[in-house]
Amino acid sequence: MTSTRHAESDVVLGTLRTTASHTIGIPHLVELLREVPSDAPAERYREAVVVDNVLGRPTQAGRQRSFRHLRELYFLDPVRPEFAALRHFWVIDPSSRPLLAGLLAFTRDEVLRASYAAIADLRAGSSVASADLTAAVAARFGTEMSESTLGKTGRNTGACWTQTGHLAGRAKKVRTGMEAGPTAIAYAAYLGHLAGGRGLGVLDNPWSQILGIDSGRSLEALRDAYTQGLLDLLVAGDVVDVSFPALGGDA
Repeated sequence: MTSTRHAESDVVLGTLRTTASHTIGIPHLVELLREVPSDAPAERYREAVVVDNVLGRPTQAGRQRSFRHLRELYFLDPVRPEFAALRHFWVIDPSSRPLLAGLLAFTRDEVLRASYAAIADLRAGSSVASADLTAAVAARFGTEMSESTLGKTGRNTGACWTQTGHLAGRAKKVRTGMEAGPTAIAYAAYLGHLAGGRGLGVLDNPWSQILGIDSGRSLEALRDAYTQGLLDLLVAGDVVDVSFPALGGDA
């Protein structure tokens, strides 16, 4: 139960490259989840975007494209535990929504994950150029992408990290001093649980890294989430149990 197994499971971490051509579209996700009830089936999300045009896209092709990208990044299917948990936490703390969406998009998109290396260790206020993000992606996928595609990843992932709150600014971006709240911590822990983490291992994973949680603060972070009633936590000596009764998951 005190295992800190790294949670990079192929079952959870996707290999999409949506951000090679588009951003993660958090404003669109916010609008869509405002219009579709949390208990709606997967088909209702498609109808909302493609038929009802809740995102205001001018063409049918644009509606279908928007739906495809959102479905790739966020599932839009309550059968998927990752998305069901996103909707659960979504209503609890609206201020955490950009991070909640970012956590799931980070799970799905390997280009976005690669780009995080460019900002992971930067101090708040440090400048971040599109070329920095491009270089981080190129270090991982350079031989697999054309120069023009790599250039797009720098611009797109820069916009993505701005949407999540990790960066600020438009033409000139800087690293922010973002701090994750208990709701985002609980969601990261649940994703860690789905990936096989147990005990403190639910926060020994890529998701807690983008929340800026140092490995030595895992228990403190879990306690913060527990205090807010977002998960159950039992600590007895060296034994740590984490469970998610509201989500039907025990760790």
